[in-house]
Amino acid sequence: MKIYSRILRYVVSYKKYLLVSILLSIVFSVLSGISIYLTIPLLKTLFLNNGSGSVPVTDDNFIRHSMQYFETFIFSGGKGKALMIICVLIIVAYMLKNITGFYQALFMQKVEKGVVRDVRLAMYEKVNMLSLRYFTSERSGNLISRMTNDVNAIQAGISATFLNLLREPLLIMIYLVLAISLSWKMTLIALIVFPFTVLVIVKIGSSLRRRSMKMQIKTGDIISIITESIYGAKVIRAFNAQKFLHKLFRKESDELYFLTLQNVKASELAQPITEFLTIVAGVMIIWFGGREILISNTMQPEEFLGFLFIIFQLVVPIKNLGSVNNRIQEASASAERLFDVLDHPIEIRDPETGINLNSFNESIEIENVNFEYEKNKPVLVNLNLTIKKSELIALVGPSGSGKSTFADLIARFYDVTSGQIKIDGNNIRSIKLDSIRKLIGIVQQETILFNDTIRNNIIFGLEDVTEERLHEVCKSANAYDFIMETANKFDTIIGERGLKLSGGQRQRISIARTLLRNPQILILDEATSSLDNESEKIVQDALNKLMQNRTSIVIAHRLSTIKDADKIIVLDNGKIEISGTHDQLMNSGDNIYRKLYNMQFK
Repeated sequence: MKIYSRILRYVVSYKKYLLVSILLSIVFSVLSGISIYLTIPLLKTLFLNNGSGSVPVTDDNFIRHSMQYFETFIFSGGKGKALMIICVLIIVAYMLKNITGFYQALFMQKVEKGVVRDVRLAMYEKVNMLSLRYFTSERSGNLISRMTNDVNAIQAGISATFLNLLREPLLIMIYLVLAISLSWKMTLIALIVFPFTVLVIVKIGSSLRRRSMKMQIKTGDIISIITESIYGAKVIRAFNAQKFLHKLFRKESDELYFLTLQNVKASELAQPITEFLTIVAGVMIIWFGGREILISNTMQPEEFLGFLFIIFQLVVPIKNLGSVNNRIQEASASAERLFDVLDHPIEIRDPETGINLNSFNESIEIENVNFEYEKNKPVLVNLNLTIKKSELIALVGPSGSGKSTFADLIARFYDVTSGQIKIDGNNIRSIKLDSIRKLIGIVQQETILFNDTIRNNIIFGLEDVTEERLHEVCKSANAYDFIMETANKFDTIIGERGLKLSGGQRQRISIARTLLRNPQILILDEATSSLDNESEKIVQDALNKLMQNRTSIVIAHRLSTIKDADKIIVLDNGKIEISGTHDQLMNSGDNIYRKLYNMQFK
């Protein structure tokens, strides 16, 4: 219940709606009892010869006393008038009951939907705060499943807690009070069934949480396969892998199917068992009540029929109450997965008294930096380097040598394992993240664009960008001409991941997006390596404009693009093997850079 209690904390924001819903639930329950009780005087009016005149008030029981007083009032004017009064009262009671039920459900929905919205917002905000390290070990489909299926699952748990756990016991209590006032002996027979029902509910509910957890995990796996199939549609077709993926998807779907069936079987089992036990009690009551009327003459027929109506009305709230524990267990399983994300430590945090760095004036210093993604598996080892303002620094080396990781550390996507990185003498851990990200612009090999207009992809996250400034950066990025040739120019939708554009066009949009932010430090992560020669020339020209008067860190695969760098840093196995200008490296004997260069221009 500790996990589930955390869900209920989100309800506090909606306590006003919740209080109104609770009050309406109480009124609804009372009106339900009244509407059922009215069947007794109705039966007396319709089927008994003595249904007129006064009814002697003889019973000391308060409920019975009130009932007899009420019957004295309605029968004082004869059977015709009594029938009219009872019919009007039944209509009024049911009308008020349904109006109350409608508004009670409406206010409860405000609570439920509000909590679902708040939890989903909290999840989304937390996901955007987590470091990139988290996403290397977490499947995207699993995260999507948590933010959709699991969030929706807790809604049923809230309803079960604040609607069923309040209204159903109240209804049961009201019906039992009415039943006891008519015959405590028959009510006792009915109550014999309750302990068995509770045992069944508890036993079934204990297995539901485990099954629900497995089911949600499997749903996440299926969403991952779907996401990857959409993302990798071209590769799937190119390698003729449809049958393989169909087989994989069928296997996962079958496993989810059987898990779901087991879950449904356990969930649905509680209601028929509860109903059967209730019917058994009902049959016993009919047998006992029949004896009270036919043999003992201690009960009136209309009271017996009214008692049966009341007892069988108990079936519905008992059935609903039987499913409450199941829904709470399912919601708890989903909540556990949600809080696993919400409780995940935020690795990259703003310092409490962080520095606002509005400009880059001197240098970036890398001092004794070590980094590892997994413990005892170093990626970067004892790096020492100074990057001065306005320098062009190139990072080269074999694949897996740590080039991209080096750049990610400067942008503080990760924190160093040991050592420190300084900007103008300030440890980047002491600088506010917002300041660091405003100073740094990044153009990656894999261009990330969104299914939106060209305009919105370029101004992404910025406000009050003038048309003049937008056109200016697009011209500098060599993107303006092709944008103006599209159907709706800057308002053209570019499709999922920008697939309606060519690779070179997507990269120029990315350059325009970076240029619009006017960063003082620029990181280019193999920005032209995936382009054809013609596109590379256009994009490289745009990059050259972008790098003017900026401190640039270029991760290069094609060494021809970095021959003019102020300093070339050669990484191998996470260490700086050698550094210098192109000419210095080519003339310093046999080294990795020279081998790579000769390999490319053999």
